[in-house]
Amino acid sequence: MNLDEKDKLILRELWIDSSQSVREIAEKLGMPRTTVQERINKMKREGVIKRFTIEIDHSKLGKSTTAFILVSFMPGPQVSQKELAKKISELPDVEEVYLITGEWDIIVKVRGSSIQEIGDLVVEKIRMMDGVARTVTCAAFYTAKE
Repeated sequence: MNLDEKDKLILRELWIDSSQSVREIAEKLGMPRTTVQERINKMKREGVIKRFTIEIDHSKLGKSTTAFILVSFMPGPQVSQKELAKKISELPDVEEVYLITGEWDIIVKVRGSSIQEIGDLVVEKIRMMDGVARTVTCAAFYTAKE
């Protein structure tokens, strides 16, 4: 789907705050409400907009520590790299999992109440999975953008 400037402006407004009403977006952008609604519906149909989500303040939920875990995959008959990534993605406190290029095979974003809790996740769960050769955990000090 080719997006024009109006579509991009609507997407930007939804990205900033998806709880805005169509009327609010239309007023901000100086567009008719029906036009904004039609464009949003079209972008949903075309798959440009997959879903509307919320942004959580994880510290208020006791999960203020963020870390990234690099995983080296050990090929074998037990599990494929994609299957391992899927299994890791199903663990509690795992937010994102990607297959990556380079020295490491998988990168995992996790949140926990402490580095100790994240360490337990790595040692007791991730390192125990078939297909995991080794891991490196990097704690985040500061988040500039998510």
